[in-house]
Amino acid sequence: MSGRPPQILLMCDDLSAASVRSDQFDSEGWRVVEVVDQIEAFTAVRHHEIDLALLHLPVDDMADMDLADVLRRVSAPWYLPVVVLVATAADERHCRLLDSGADDVITEQTSAAEMTARVRALLRIKGLHDALWRSKSDLKDALARERQLLTKVQADNEKLHALATTDPLTRVQNVRSFHEILAHEFKGATRYGKPLSVFMLDVDHFKVINDTHGHPCGDYVLKELAVILKQSVRESDVVARTGGEEFSVILPEAGPEEAAQFAERIRRHVGERQFVVYGETIHATISIGTSSYPFDAEIVEGEMLAYFADQALLTAKETGRDRVVAVHDLDMPVRQRLRRQYLSRQGQEDVASGVG
Repeated sequence: MSGRPPQILLMCDDLSAASVRSDQFDSEGWRVVEVVDQIEAFTAVRHHEIDLALLHLPVDDMADMDLADVLRRVSAPWYLPVVVLVATAADERHCRLLDSGADDVITEQTSAAEMTARVRALLRIKGLHDALWRSKSDLKDALARERQLLTKVQADNEKLHALATTDPLTRVQNVRSFHEILAHEFKGATRYGKPLSVFMLDVDHFKVINDTHGHPCGDYVLKELAVILKQSVRESDVVARTGGEEFSVILPEAGPEEAAQFAERIRRHVGERQFVVYGETIHATISIGTSSYPFDAEIVEGEMLAYFADQALLTAKETGRDRVVAVHDLDMPVRQRLRRQYLSRQGQEDVASGVG
């Protein structure tokens, strides 16, 4: 009731009796809203903050049996205690009134003190009901705010994750994300006995493009190359920019033949593409190196896939550029040397970092 005096709805068609009850409730500091029939009772409940209804019902008025329940529905969500005042002592009709929704049935012979005490008790119950409803409403609002906050935090986390894992120029994965995904995919490949391939590509003579056409044109070529890569591989594949003009692609469940097919298709696509920017036409080619697990037997960990693909890429560039070179195309002595170089480099890195 928020600190205000309780308001009592008094429905009674006997003006003298209503006056007596009003004076009685006024003496308790309660405000009384007097009505004479059901219609006025409904209106009062709708437009006033009624805390308790006291209804005087004639003995033979069976049409009003469900009035208590109807009034309570009109007053929802707040709880409305309803007391029915009848002329006769307790009988079967009292039970029907209670069953139909009345909280209490009082006879006209009930003393003023007892009636006041009963009303006061029901007002206390109403206070508890209202407090519970407010608590539930507050909790609902708090949960809604928490859900909104959680949704915002999740959206912010997704944005932060995208910023932390995405190359800002080309909008593909960055080098850090590439190595994390590669480690995860390699674990899955070894655990479930599935193939895994990686290829690395580099734009041939990219410095010449920058020097001749300017860095904005070079950036355009890189962004368009990223688009070509994403359109050329599968949804499950991962495209990353791992250097200035170097890109890497992780191909889960792809063996050397599939990797070579992807790589060759991309190489041809780039070679046939005319990059038009600022009215200038730029022709670019790429070199690609591929490696595959478990077909390249020297490879025993995820980073070796990247290292061997990078070495195959260097071979492609050293042997004329604009071509695809797979690790299994290299001579066995070369592959053995690459393995020794990788293990030696890893040993040096472990020592430098204090491992072992």
